[in-house]
Amino acid sequence: MRKLTGTLLGKTVAGALRLRGRSGGQALPGLVVEKAIPGYLGSMLRQLPEGVVIITGTNGKTTTTKMIVELLRAAGKRVLTNPTGSNLTRGIISSIAGQAKKSGQLPFDIAVFELDEAYARQFTDVFRPHWVLGLNASRDQLDRFGEVDAIAGLIGETMLAATTGIVTNADDKRLSAFAAQAPHAAVCYFGVAPELLGYFPRDDELVSVAGGTAAAPKPRDVPLDVELLAFAGTEAYYRIEGQDYKAALQVTGQHNFQNAAAALALTHRLLPAVPPETLVAWLGRVQPAFGRGQTYQLKNGSVAQLALVKNPASFRQGLASYLRPGARVLIAINDQIADSRDMSWLWDIDFTPLQGSSLQTTGTRAVDMALRLQYDDIAVDAIEPDLEKALARCAHGAEDKLIFATYTAMLRLHALLERKAGKTL
Repeated sequence: MRKLTGTLLGKTVAGALRLRGRSGGQALPGLVVEKAIPGYLGSMLRQLPEGVVIITGTNGKTTTTKMIVELLRAAGKRVLTNPTGSNLTRGIISSIAGQAKKSGQLPFDIAVFELDEAYARQFTDVFRPHWVLGLNASRDQLDRFGEVDAIAGLIGETMLAATTGIVTNADDKRLSAFAAQAPHAAVCYFGVAPELLGYFPRDDELVSVAGGTAAAPKPRDVPLDVELLAFAGTEAYYRIEGQDYKAALQVTGQHNFQNAAAALALTHRLLPAVPPETLVAWLGRVQPAFGRGQTYQLKNGSVAQLALVKNPASFRQGLASYLRPGARVLIAINDQIADSRDMSWLWDIDFTPLQGSSLQTTGTRAVDMALRLQYDDIAVDAIEPDLEKALARCAHGAEDKLIFATYTAMLRLHALLERKAGKTL
């Protein structure tokens, strides 16, 4: 009865939102069900024969989840997921109620959920996941989480709740330390070749004031299930079970080559009968996730690329991956709750690669962003807090456009680009 009642309630709330023209609000049906039908989440998930997989970490959750889901589906698995990226427990409940049959049955084999670092830990109190993938731990939303050790603690506790296995980043010393404490679950690791570590700086290196280069990495004392060996353009090379494989990827950004290593490590464990070369081939079909490097053809023939940035690590990776000579740059910074009210993180980023770019700022913190850029001797052509006006101004001209945006700004700009652009590339 709980499964039937909760599902019908969730579908009713979602239908009412659609009738009112509210395409967003993905979490509201789940919030209503969560309050009205205690125990709904656990009762629904117990139907899944292959259990639940959790993807958590500071950066890369949405793209990595999309990769894993598409690889599992390519193998014929029926996968339940939260495709909108609404990654709190109420968002998960909304996804479940929306995708369940009216009878309350879940016609899926396995669930793969992206979960916020704090809510992932709460989720495990309701339902123990079979597998947990811990991607990384770095400073993010200081007003919510505090410093990086607190974030790592939340992710680590979630990993230790796994009943079958843990996949984590061998190059993240905080997360690998938690994984080593796992009493029963199998532990496997992904990582990057030592010569690539400079492309993926850890949080402690980002805040170092000692100057010079980072200390040489210590030799790993754990074997890697998947290692990123090299990358160039859209091609990446991985080592799996001692064999090297070349992947031609459609997702963009060097950080996503690392995320792909994580996705391969987990799916290799979930699909042991599928050869690695097949997984790598399937990986090449995966398109960029919502607002994570998506590219649009504008009406005037130029191209606009939209990249989510939300903390020092992700902004640094965005600049390294997407910035190219001659592109017109728009930086959209909001300070709503989902973005973080605390904007101090902008001062921990080296923006000097933007020197010489044609650049505008927008969003609720457009002025603050322009001030921050001034300290790196970067001139700003225009400051326009209104996102729609700023996008319209940026869209003029034949130059390619590059848009860096925090979460809520990305949602708005994504909607505008979907409506106004000629097509998604």
